[in-house]
Amino acid sequence: MRKIQTYLLPITFFCIIFGGFVVHILTVDRQQSEMENRPLESANITPSAKEILTGTWSKQVESYISDQFPARDTWMRNYVNFQRVVGKTYLNDKYAVDDKTGWIISKPAAVKPEEELAAFASDLQRLSEGLAEKHIPFTFYSLPAKATYSREPSPSYMPEDAGIANNVKLHELVTAAGVDNIRLYDEMQENFSAERNFFKTDHHWTIRGAYSGYEALIHTLNKRLGETIATIPFDEANTFCLPNKFAGSWNKILYMTVDNNEQICYNEPASFATQFTIYDGTIEGGVTAPYEAVYGRAKQMSPDAIVNYADAYSRDFAELTIVNQNYDSDKHLVVIKDSYFNTIQFHVASHFKTVTILDLRYLEKDIIHYLQNIQPDYVILAYNDRNLKLMPE
Repeated sequence: MRKIQTYLLPITFFCIIFGGFVVHILTVDRQQSEMENRPLESANITPSAKEILTGTWSKQVESYISDQFPARDTWMRNYVNFQRVVGKTYLNDKYAVDDKTGWIISKPAAVKPEEELAAFASDLQRLSEGLAEKHIPFTFYSLPAKATYSREPSPSYMPEDAGIANNVKLHELVTAAGVDNIRLYDEMQENFSAERNFFKTDHHWTIRGAYSGYEALIHTLNKRLGETIATIPFDEANTFCLPNKFAGSWNKILYMTVDNNEQICYNEPASFATQFTIYDGTIEGGVTAPYEAVYGRAKQMSPDAIVNYADAYSRDFAELTIVNQNYDSDKHLVVIKDSYFNTIQFHVASHFKTVTILDLRYLEKDIIHYLQNIQPDYVILAYNDRNLKLMPE
């Protein structure tokens, strides 16, 4: 009996390790983490000598085991719940959660070094001056981000967020560099409501917040283009919401542990479905896409499907060219954007003969040279105010 007890612990330990190894081998590797919205490490079974000697391969193996661990999402979800039980303020060192309301609040941003902000201002200056060589006007827009303007409810001891200070300082540097710029919040602040304008569990704005941004954007563009474009009135009766459960980006990082009743909603004229010819790329490329395949794909999904922001509105294309049959202005507008603009891209496009939408994260072109060649009438760069680099994150 004593012999059995002596060997029981090491035998059990060996069985657990061996069993876990077998399960790991038999489990099919995943390419992407839906929750973390990132690619997962794949197995490198033929490492080079350099990778072995430099330690790169051992780090890859470590990341692979972590990323492809069996039932990883379940383990991670339980870990998030454990953090909540023990009263940790920032879950996964990123977000505070108010359980009563379901609001997720991001960890406060620190003050950015002026050198980092100046580097972005310098990039914008270089872009503006490159366009000016071909007499193409340019304006930089910062759009109000949820992380900056939705700070409540949060613990009283939470440090102050530096998002507004960073944004104001950036615009001061951009102005000093001679680049035309707009803090869109300044145009929206009269009736600004964080509760109305942003999702509780996602870092983007709702359709109502996006609509306010669209109205302010067109208002400021009118002054620069010499146009009198009237925005499409927001009609509450025209709002359509999906029954689907919403997978907010911040909630996904917390493994969907925050209960919410948020809905994906739309407010668009019926004419949007037919008035555009949409090219995935350039007109010369000739690859067209129907409206419903670009915007609002979630409308075609099962009511039981869980919907994220990209499904709800639009995924990020490297380049979209939208030709409009029913335009107010015959101008060609180029928008360099991040995902905040996706919600309103067709609202803006509905006013112009041609709108080209570019995402520098995916566009494999020299942006200044390309814009000089296509000769648009106006170029804007519209990023949410947490993006402080020309190449958005």
